[in-house]
Amino acid sequence: MNTPRRYKIVGLLFAGSAINYIDRVNISVAAPAMMLANGWRKDEFGLVFSVFLLGYGLMQIPAGLLADRGSPRRLLAVAFCGFSLFTALTPLGAHALVWLLLTRLLMGACEASTFPATTALNSRWFPSNEFGRAQTLSLAGGSFGQMVAYPLTAWIVIEISWQAAFYVSAVLGFLWVVTWLWNSTDRPRDHPNIGLQEVSLIEGVKPLEETQGISLRALLTSAPVVYLGASAMCFGFVVWTFIFWFPTYLMEARGVSLATVGTLGVGIQVCGFLGTVTSGLVSDAILHRKFKPSVARPKFAGACVVAAVIFLIGAAMTPSTILCVCLFALFYCFVMAANVAYLATPAALHPWQSASIFGIINCCASFGAVCGPALVGHIVAHAANWQRSFAIVGAVGLVCAVFLFCVPVRRLDLPDVIHAKFLKQ
Repeated sequence: MNTPRRYKIVGLLFAGSAINYIDRVNISVAAPAMMLANGWRKDEFGLVFSVFLLGYGLMQIPAGLLADRGSPRRLLAVAFCGFSLFTALTPLGAHALVWLLLTRLLMGACEASTFPATTALNSRWFPSNEFGRAQTLSLAGGSFGQMVAYPLTAWIVIEISWQAAFYVSAVLGFLWVVTWLWNSTDRPRDHPNIGLQEVSLIEGVKPLEETQGISLRALLTSAPVVYLGASAMCFGFVVWTFIFWFPTYLMEARGVSLATVGTLGVGIQVCGFLGTVTSGLVSDAILHRKFKPSVARPKFAGACVVAAVIFLIGAAMTPSTILCVCLFALFYCFVMAANVAYLATPAALHPWQSASIFGIINCCASFGAVCGPALVGHIVAHAANWQRSFAIVGAVGLVCAVFLFCVPVRRLDLPDVIHAKFLKQ
């Protein structure tokens, strides 16, 4: 029995997400070696972490608009070429911190198109009853990529050099582009190797031409998007602070070696992967039991964030390194499960502008994330206080949960949902 073509597409997107995250997080594993070799302080390197997210955030909304209105397939290929190039140029930052900052800024700008384009492709390639699972599986590639990045980067840094880690990541990106362009199309009907039955299953449920657009201004001021954006800003603060500083914390506060960090990182990312994939299944199951979408998506995610914060604070307070790592694993599992709110809700709000809505949400998440790594780097550099940093991260996580509990999920293209002021214009 032949595998449906749409499953092969989501497999490629899964692999792309994995490579995307390898390129993002390899610098967090290489950071101790880079700081030692170049004499950079933690507060300086906190800016290196954050400037990537600044470029990433600035381009999210334009990327979402391009993905909805143009070719997400080509946009994804261009994005991969761009961030792979700047990954390869990252080692030149050893000559000047300003060059490293510029390289990471441009790398973030290129990576910004990845997930809006993925959202647009999933909305075109999957019927609505499979969209949530396709989205969570696509993003779960990010956790898988981090599983690979931790031991691979640690091994390359130890056995070869920290520079080589970036060259290997760049090569993976360019290889993926070739495979992607050879095997994908923007729409199912355009693929030469897809059956008419599968095309009918996908496009017959929701014809692509039947769409009613909403202005960017209306999207930005709609209540669901505002609440999702506010929660995503806090979510980005929490998640990216953990991703960037977790290896350094283990090495400096817990006395763990770089090689062991690589091994532990795999276990942490396995938990993140399981949390992401499981959340889509659980959220769909809640929805199928006739609960409202607001319960199945954002409220379920809010409960996951609350649980994650409890585990985070417990990890920071326990004197046991083993228990600390176990609690961090549970934290990452639950916090990644909350991604279902940001992945599955945009299509419920407006199926034809899901990439634009996701771009807005991810833009907010990116700007929240800019603050987290830089703030923690400053606190640790000047006060050497990791507990204070985790307390701040936990408080921001609770604010994230509050906003998620407030998100109303409803179609934005229905007349009774759009704000009256837009109807009068």
